[in-house]
Amino acid sequence: MNIIKGKRLANRLDFLFRRFFRRLKIQDSINVFGSSKDKIGAIFIINLNRQVERWNQYKKEASIQKVKENKNLLDYSYRISAIDGKELDLKTFTSKQITNSYNLNDQYYVDPDPRLLSIIRKKTITVDLTKEEIAVALSHVKVWERIVDERLSYALILEDDVFFESDFATRLNEIWQELQDNHDTNTKFDLLYLSYREVDQGAEKEYVSKNLFCPIRGLWWLSGYILSYSGAKKILEELPICGPVDLWLNHKFKKLKVYASTKVIIYQRIDLKSDNNYSILPVLSQIGIQSDKTHLILESLKGKNPVFLINFNDYKSEIIGNVLSILGYRCCINRWNEFSCIIDKYIINDEPLLFDAYIGFKSILKNFKKLDLLYPSAVFILIEDNNGKNVEIPIEDRNRIIEYFINRRDKLFISNIEALKNWNQLCNFLDCKIPSFPFPDFESFFNNISKLDMNESILKHIDIRTIKIQEHDVHPWIIPIENLQSFGISRDFENKARFIGIHNKVLEDKFNVFDNSTWLLLENSFPSNQALFTKSNFIILKDSGFQIIIMKEKSIQKDYTSASIVTKESHYYGRFELQMKPVKANGIITAFFLHRNNPWQEIDFEFLGNDTTKALINVYYNPGEDGTRYNYGNRGTPILIDLNFDASQDFHEYAIEWEPHEIRWYIDKNIVHKRGIWEPTPIPDCPMQFFVNTWPSRSEELVGNIDDSKLPQSSFVKMIRIYSWSTGESAQNGPLIPQ
Repeated sequence: MNIIKGKRLANRLDFLFRRFFRRLKIQDSINVFGSSKDKIGAIFIINLNRQVERWNQYKKEASIQKVKENKNLLDYSYRISAIDGKELDLKTFTSKQITNSYNLNDQYYVDPDPRLLSIIRKKTITVDLTKEEIAVALSHVKVWERIVDERLSYALILEDDVFFESDFATRLNEIWQELQDNHDTNTKFDLLYLSYREVDQGAEKEYVSKNLFCPIRGLWWLSGYILSYSGAKKILEELPICGPVDLWLNHKFKKLKVYASTKVIIYQRIDLKSDNNYSILPVLSQIGIQSDKTHLILESLKGKNPVFLINFNDYKSEIIGNVLSILGYRCCINRWNEFSCIIDKYIINDEPLLFDAYIGFKSILKNFKKLDLLYPSAVFILIEDNNGKNVEIPIEDRNRIIEYFINRRDKLFISNIEALKNWNQLCNFLDCKIPSFPFPDFESFFNNISKLDMNESILKHIDIRTIKIQEHDVHPWIIPIENLQSFGISRDFENKARFIGIHNKVLEDKFNVFDNSTWLLLENSFPSNQALFTKSNFIILKDSGFQIIIMKEKSIQKDYTSASIVTKESHYYGRFELQMKPVKANGIITAFFLHRNNPWQEIDFEFLGNDTTKALINVYYNPGEDGTRYNYGNRGTPILIDLNFDASQDFHEYAIEWEPHEIRWYIDKNIVHKRGIWEPTPIPDCPMQFFVNTWPSRSEELVGNIDDSKLPQSSFVKMIRIYSWSTGESAQNGPLIPQ
């Protein structure tokens, strides 16, 4: 993938300087070419038939490189007629040696640019190879086959736009000797890079000598490399090529004995005009381009990533996980081992990880060296107690981690919870902005989730309905729904709800009278609401229940009036149910929901007046506790769900169940939908108030235009029940599902 960077004039000046400097230096003779088995026996130059000038240029370049016994590199050089991409017709082209497309994840493996994640997370992207990329790959295969056919011990393979650096001979002689010193066997290596470009993040590598390193991944270009007979055989056995050939080879490093020169000694002429066309460029052009300004702002808050927390104390994990979430990280917290198998699989298979931070996974401790190599920008956090100990991690493992990072203090952060509570240490380590609000206290949240035992949960089938995923917000605390399945985040029990704990009824109100100690009638509005909420639009009915009237009635603020009630108390998990008949009229929304601000969290059940055979269920999530002013988003993560009846024709019972591990939506005591953690947001985790209202929306796209001639309209509620949620021994007898 020889993508040229920079302006051609600057590249030309760079080349002229290199050539001038080489003329000033006395050239050594190269002693590694010859006919014996431990020497390089041939040089193959890949050259298009129509580029005669480049072949002549190479011959001049090779003739000045001296080889012992009064020879030069030209004496060992053989031209290989390259496959011409201009002659390929992709509509009819087929080959068993190459696959015409590859996955963007393959690109991310070689070049783990964090900006690529924003694209990978949205959906699976397949990239089609260009004609030029196919031609280049097949040209290299042609050379590999010749090495095997002629049983050459070693061959140098070059593209025709190379320039030998001033220290080429000296370095190559030293490299060959170092390879001899490092290996007792006849085969010194399979593949040796002499020319390459490292990915922008830096190649992952292990240094083995003064002039050599072993690349793990992260090398572009195949403009100059040495291939052994054994290496050629192994590579040919791995066909077909999937992706650009230099990208594909990175994926095969684990199966080969690969080395690279610590200094590039064969320079690629990036000042020359190239006919190449790169499949990845249209995708790369999207990096960093977001239509959502909020997303850009929030992404800028985040510092180094991914973050791996080496800790198995639930309390510490919860604190650090929630703190990282506040800092803009998508955090995967292994609360109940529900993600362990998924994460282990991705680590073992070297696949790109979906989240920004991983908390409490034992596989991190086992694979921290591998993770460090796979993710060059990754950082690790080790949380200890105030005495500098960590009883959850064996002392030998702790020492092994510290010793590994001893000279890279920017990669490992060791601290305790108390020291973190002023934000400064953690934010300075992560290189991210320090929040303006105090360090949070997650004690109440931890007390709720710490008692959950997934092994004692009870499963209940979901009454599957047709759903339609709506456009949703994009910010650090949402993962696009369409991408979750490809990362294995949707649970195995996707069609089942998981009950843990018990529900105890704390309120049942049939509204024979209005209870001022429980409810508050609102007298306000909000930007997308075209009505002003007033007390007069709320009517207690004769038998039981209440009526909300929406009418055309102009005030100073709005053109309509309606009503909304809310509990005075906030609730922290539970079941919220009512018997309702919504308005059927364009432009009108009837809803019951849980909501809070600072941070904004919300769980909705809404009826759209333009089609009351459907309901809109929604979740908004922002992290933090009271006073954390994260109120980002305007669409949330909505799903439109079929009711299989017209809700406006009669009363039905609807409910929301909200628990630390799951949210469930009910219709007439049947579960019709559920969301677990990261489906596609974390579960709201702050106390919220319960609302019921009817209002005219400004969103014509969502609910249609208001027809003033059809007003007034009314929604009706017969009864509301609220249940608290808790864990305890009684939960072992099964959850209390209100009947």
